[in-house]
Amino acid sequence: MAVTRELTERAVPPAEFEEVTRRLTSGPHATIGASTRGRELNVLARISGDAFEMLLPAPSVWRLISGPVDRLAGQLVGLVTMLEQTTGVTPATEPPPTIDIPPLAPGELLALSEVIREGDPERLDAALEELSMAGIPWWVTQFAWGAEAILTLQLVGGEGDGYATMLHLLTDSWGHLAADADDDLTFSPMTPMEVQARVSAFAALLQESSDD
Repeated sequence: MAVTRELTERAVPPAEFEEVTRRLTSGPHATIGASTRGRELNVLARISGDAFEMLLPAPSVWRLISGPVDRLAGQLVGLVTMLEQTTGVTPATEPPPTIDIPPLAPGELLALSEVIREGDPERLDAALEELSMAGIPWWVTQFAWGAEAILTLQLVGGEGDGYATMLHLLTDSWGHLAADADDDLTFSPMTPMEVQARVSAFAALLQESSDD
């Protein structure tokens, strides 16, 4: 794949779609999901040598963006910006303070979310007592009503095969919901700069995987 000094973009005709997809998935590549409450984008990205290609949907057509590998991180950060603009969420420079709570099992988080949505204060107090929680962290309340957007990044093939991360855009902040070895869940709020750094690190990891 020839490296251009600038980004190039072209529409992919239906007749070429299968061939382009086959090429992008023929070696180490990234699958990226960017979803909001009413829209979902599935993106493929591949690095070959000093260049990248990224296939993403647009109204009525698929677009193929190509360019120098050092421009890929900026394209992925653009997806973060797109999600913020689409949802109308402007994350604060610093996430709101949160309450320290023990890790929650998936079932505990789902049950607590259901109680929050029902709005029964007595059941909520009982649930908090059962879980040994002094209060409800802001992110649990917002998670109960659903994330405004979700960004998933996954590597397929190469040294980084299987690496995946999921970032949630809640009403007040980005964050990372992670499971430990026992499948218990913790949420780490992230500033916009931390999200951009995580996405840029993912682009670097794809490059490293593609160099193997």
